[in-house]
This record gives sequence, structure tokens and C-alpha cells, in this order.
Amino acid sequence: MGLFDFLKKKQQDAPPAGPDPELEALVRKLKDPDAKVRLDTCHKLGAMKARAASARPALEELIVDPDGDVCLAAAEAMSVILRAMDQRQR
Repeated sequence: MGLFDFLKKKQQDAPPAGPDPELEALVRKLKDPDAKVRLDTCHKLGAMKARAASARPALEELIVDPDGDVCLAAAEAMSVILRAMDQRQR
């Protein structure tokens, strides 16, 4: 990987400077009464990696969701987000 590839990747992984409308919409979806919507949203937030760091408190609330699949997806998303944040700090 060359320097420009590295810088491009770093820029893609960096959180946006201001509020992220996509992220805010996803965080709102975590409160949806439909478990499938919450489950899919957890997967989407995990895929955003460190960019979804501000969603951590909302994901933490889902660790005790009545739907077991949502609990697991929230925990997995948290793990992915935290690992990405840790790698970015190195």
C-alpha cells in the first residue's frame, strides 16, 4: 500500500467533521418497535466501524433487548466499532 492509498483509507475511516445525517437516522431506527429493523440497523452501524462511534450509547441499550438476535447484533456492532476506534488510535 502506497502513501496515497494509506491516506485515502485513513480519510475514509475518519469520522465526519459535523453531524452525520445517515448516522443520526440509523440511531433513531434502533428504537423501532420492529426487531428486524433494529437488527438490520445494528449490522449497518457495525459496517460503519469507527464512523459509528457516537452510536455506542444507543447500541449499549440494545444489549438487553427482548430479542436475542438484536442483543447479539448490538454486541457485535459494539465490538467492531471499538476495535476500529482502537486501530485508528495506533
